[in-house]
Amino acid sequence: MMTRAVERFTEFDARLTGYWQDKKLVGPEADRTDVLTSIVLGLAPLFVLTVRGWTNIAFVLLLILSLVGLHRRFKSYWSLRADKRIMWLSLALAFPFIGILLSQLIRHDIQPSYYDGPLRPLAGILLLFHLSARRINFVRIFQWTCPLAVLFSGIAVWLNPAPTAFWGGRWATYFVDPLTFGQYALLLGFISLLTIHLVERDSPAAVALKISAFLVGLVLSVGSASRSSWAAIPALIVLWFALVVRDRRLITAGFTGAVAAIVAAYMFVDIVHLRIDAAVNDYVAYFSGGNRDSPAGLRLSLARVAWELFLMNPLQGYGDHGFPPLQPIEAIAPFFTPQLEYALHHNGAHNEILQNMIRSGIFGLIRSLLMFVVPFVIFLSAARARSTVTSSAAAVGLSYITAVFFFGMSTETFNLKFVFTFYTIMICALSAQVIWSAPAHAAVKIEAT
Repeated sequence: MMTRAVERFTEFDARLTGYWQDKKLVGPEADRTDVLTSIVLGLAPLFVLTVRGWTNIAFVLLLILSLVGLHRRFKSYWSLRADKRIMWLSLALAFPFIGILLSQLIRHDIQPSYYDGPLRPLAGILLLFHLSARRINFVRIFQWTCPLAVLFSGIAVWLNPAPTAFWGGRWATYFVDPLTFGQYALLLGFISLLTIHLVERDSPAAVALKISAFLVGLVLSVGSASRSSWAAIPALIVLWFALVVRDRRLITAGFTGAVAAIVAAYMFVDIVHLRIDAAVNDYVAYFSGGNRDSPAGLRLSLARVAWELFLMNPLQGYGDHGFPPLQPIEAIAPFFTPQLEYALHHNGAHNEILQNMIRSGIFGLIRSLLMFVVPFVIFLSAARARSTVTSSAAAVGLSYITAVFFFGMSTETFNLKFVFTFYTIMICALSAQVIWSAPAHAAVKIEAT
C-alpha cells in the first residue's frame, strides 16, 4: 500500500511540474523544489497587509527551499558569482547589516536588537542566488496575486473597522498603520494596472480584475489619508507612461487626464482636500516664523536636525537613541522646540535616508544608496529588453523601487520588519528574473543542474 501511495504522489508531482512548465511558470529543467519555490513566491504578497507574519513565514519557507537547491546544485549556484549584477545586489542586501555593525564597532556599542531587520536581506542573498539559478517567472504569478492582495486588503478594512477607529478614522489593518497601509495599497494597485497586457494579452476578465484592484488601491490610499503615499503618484504616473505608452499623442492625452484626475480629487474628495490644505498651511506657517510643531513643520525641522547631526558625527552615527541635547547646538537652536527633541527620540527623522545617516553615519548613507540605486540601475538597464520575461520584471521592479524611494522621503520605510522582508523578496525575485532571462552576452550561463 505504501508503494502505491508513493507511485501516486510521484505521478501527481510529475503532472504538477509538467503543468507549471506548460504555463511557463518554471523552466524546462524544473523539479519539485522549483515548483514549490514558485508557489511560495507567488503567495508571499497575497496577505502582506492583512495577515500578521504571512510575509515572514513565506520568507522562511523560501530560505529553506533555497538551502535545498544550494545542496543539490552548489557548483551551479557558485558560478553565478561571476555576474557583476548579482555581486552588486549581494552587497546591497548585505550592507544594512554591515553598516550597522561597522558603526557600532566604531562607537563601541554593540546592540544585538538592531540586527533583526537587517538580517533579512542578508539571508536574502541565498534566495537571490537560488532564484537566479532557476528559471522561475515571478511576474507571471505576481500579476494575479498582486490584485488579489489589494482586494483582500479592502475586504479586511471593511470587515474589521476597529483598526480604523483606533487611528481616528484613517483606514488601516490590525497590524499595519495608516501610513504603511496607504503606501502599499497604492503601490500594489498601481502594479496591478501596470501588468495589464504586460506578460501576455489579458482576457477582459483579467483586465477588469486588474483595473478593479487599481481603483480599490487608490480608494484605500485615500482612506488611509497617507500623504507619503500620495507623494509617489506623480513619479508613478511618469513611470507608467514611460514603460507602457509609446504614442506621443496618447502620452499627452494621458498626462492631461492624470492632471485632471488629481485636480478633481483635490476639489471633490474631502480627505484629499483637507490633508493637502493642512500640509500647505503648515509649510506657510513654518517659513513665516509661525508654528514649527505642526506635522509638516516637525518633518522639516527633523530633516534639518538630521543633517546637522550627521555633519557633527559623520563616521559612526548615534544609533537610535544616542543623540546629544539639541538646544545647545548652535545650528539647531534657532528652530528648536521641546516637541522637536521628543519627536526625534521617539519617532526618528521621518526620512529613510536621513534616519540611516544619523543612525550609522556614512555607512547608513551608503546603505540607502545601495538599497535604492543598485536595483534601480539593474531594472532600468533591462526595461527595454526584447524579451517580455526580462522587460516585465524590469517594469515591475522599477515601479516598486521608485515608489518605495518616494515613500521614504517622509517616513522610515524599513522600520517595520515585514516591510524589510517584503523588500527582500521583491528585489530578489524581480532582479533574479532579469538576470536569468538576460541574453548570454549580458550574464553568465546558468547551468541546468
